[in-house]
Amino acid sequence: MSGAVRFALGLGLAGVIAGVALWVGKDPVDADGTAGDGGAAALTAQGGAQPPVFTSSRQCKGCHAELYAEWEASHHAISYTNPEVRKLSDDFAQKECRTCHLPVPILVSGVGQRTIFRQERPDEGVDCLSCHLDPQGRIAGRHASDKGCMPVASADSVKVELCESCHNQHLTTDQWRASRFAKDGVTCNTCHMPEVERAGGRKGLDHRWLGAHDLATLKKGGELRVERKDDRLAVEFENVGCGHNFPTEERHRAVDIVWRVVAPDGLDKPGAELAFTRLYRFRQPYRGDPGPNTQLPAGETWKGEIPVPADGAGKVLQVRLLYKLTPFVEDDDASVLDERRFEL
Repeated sequence: MSGAVRFALGLGLAGVIAGVALWVGKDPVDADGTAGDGGAAALTAQGGAQPPVFTSSRQCKGCHAELYAEWEASHHAISYTNPEVRKLSDDFAQKECRTCHLPVPILVSGVGQRTIFRQERPDEGVDCLSCHLDPQGRIAGRHASDKGCMPVASADSVKVELCESCHNQHLTTDQWRASRFAKDGVTCNTCHMPEVERAGGRKGLDHRWLGAHDLATLKKGGELRVERKDDRLAVEFENVGCGHNFPTEERHRAVDIVWRVVAPDGLDKPGAELAFTRLYRFRQPYRGDPGPNTQLPAGETWKGEIPVPADGAGKVLQVRLLYKLTPFVEDDDASVLDERRFEL
């Protein structure tokens, strides 16, 4: 998409919001962050003739407290303010990173199209409006309603292509399309926005988007198998739970299989003298880095071997599967997804 088209789309969105805001003539957000005189409650009391004007995700909190709390706990909420993100992007000097970490609403810029960087609300990151505000300034969701924010039904709001606008920059949704998950109808939402119970017995979708920062979710991704065979250990790792490569998304993600031989009293101790040896690393390297892409595609299995030392009697051979948010994380600080121990 050309710069001129992106600029025009940005102006179009600003015009929609500004024009309707002038028509309403009220502040849409109260001091407590809930909908103000120009928000949902006031307009419903006036007969609900027009949908409210939305300029901030804080307006959603009053009616959608559970959803809002989930979003606040997510990495979408801090996508632009996260210190680690700012460090890795040279404080967003790498300008291409800004378009996904602070996007114009995707329904406006185009579902499945590369997103556009917005200038306002940096503290809200990828927010409610990023996925739910449509080109007419309305809230779009799975279901329509004439109450509250008066959402309109939109199939686009739950499509894989909505996620694709940001998450295919590293080919994650392309990887999904090549997997059995796509053929079986298992989508991004199936795993990352599972159905949850809400107040009053209603059902909704989890808005925490659990993934690389959630240990329980990570542990579902792959299966480590280790078997003793005389003078060696046969090691296998299968991508059983991801509908994409493992690891996927950012190039700094890494999954390591490591091992060491230690005395029993050293099993749970860190330290240079007890360092692990890396058997294999699954990772897509940074641009310009030497080496192949060793991510493990969905459904595939990697196989390797660890030699059993002849002088290891009385010791333990320890094998770990580690997930690292950056390749520079020390083994002792990584997330341990699985472990096997063999007495020698």
